[in-house]
Amino acid sequence: MEKGNVLVIGFAGVGKSTLIKTVLGEEVMESTKKSVAERHTDFQVYENKNVPFRLIDTTGIEPGVFKEQKAVNAVKKWSESTIKSGKKDKQISAIWFCVDRYTAKLFPKTIDSFMNAISSWKNAPIVAVITQSYTDAATSTAKEVVEEAFLSKKKYMTRLAEVVSVIAMPRAKDDGEILPPKGITELIEITNSLLPEGIQAAEKDIARYNLTRKRAMSHAVVSVATLAGITVGGIASPVIDVMLLKPTESLEIQAIFKIWGIRNTKKAKELVKLIVDIGTVSITGKMLVSALKVIPGVNLGAAAVNAAISGTIVFALGEAAAYIFEQIYTGKKTLNDMEWVQKVVSESISSTALDKITDTVKGVAKNADKNEILDAVASAFAKNSTA
Repeated sequence: MEKGNVLVIGFAGVGKSTLIKTVLGEEVMESTKKSVAERHTDFQVYENKNVPFRLIDTTGIEPGVFKEQKAVNAVKKWSESTIKSGKKDKQISAIWFCVDRYTAKLFPKTIDSFMNAISSWKNAPIVAVITQSYTDAATSTAKEVVEEAFLSKKKYMTRLAEVVSVIAMPRAKDDGEILPPKGITELIEITNSLLPEGIQAAEKDIARYNLTRKRAMSHAVVSVATLAGITVGGIASPVIDVMLLKPTESLEIQAIFKIWGIRNTKKAKELVKLIVDIGTVSITGKMLVSALKVIPGVNLGAAAVNAAISGTIVFALGEAAAYIFEQIYTGKKTLNDMEWVQKVVSESISSTALDKITDTVKGVAKNADKNEILDAVASAFAKNSTA
């Protein structure tokens, strides 16, 4: 399939590589084709067979006259070499300018350097990508600064196609709130729309691909929440109180809900509350704890066992919530299907979850840390899903 090429340029340390991996997903691969970029070690070409554009990661621009100019010259040299190759499939269709809430302040002074770096691609539209935009206030300020920088000079103002704020990976705040990924599917849709018509993917294909991105982002949130659950549950007590997990599970489900973009109506709030309540106060959840006493061959301390139990319950509930929201998002179910929701959540922490807890506990090595317990949880679910 003929693809467009998107040049990813920006300040060093703003998360360009993380953004690329989130956009292209697990199937991201460094292009193995012989290309001009391969002769420039600072440039890497990435693609996914299901995405209509490649992403070309450039050397990051660092503050300081010498470092800044060095990066600019590298991009210009790469661009000139690409153009001289004469190959249409190497031409740049769009450009991402990546800044975060800190480097956005530098952008008005460095916009000339950015534009100089891409001077070979005079017709390529620009998308300004505000990365790591964790608060609305910081995002709004960064957007204003970037937009004003483009509008300040007549020769630049027509180049800016869109400003998009993104969070590439979920982040847990100090108060426990989980900030989910955002802006990723919007960025994909905008970029696709900027490609030449003959290269653009059909809307249905982009929608199908973005569905996989929402799934992946949901799984990323589940992992962050599971790690928090492991921390909360890792107490050396004979029995863990599953109610201790309720705040973590509530924040987990709310974060996943945001990813799927379902309207936050009164009915939606009732559904979210139902999922949380079933996951934390159900009798089946308490039964899981006592049932662990019959698991043979467990040579772990109480803290490690409780951490494994907690992580598995949080993981199971998060995966169930992601599945429920996906079914509603795609129209296969509605917010009124409460009985179905109750059944899905109950089954997620019933006897099948006990199997996963058993596998998790058996997969935890003595003196394992939180990340190793998380790996054991994920492995247990992967094993049961393929059994």
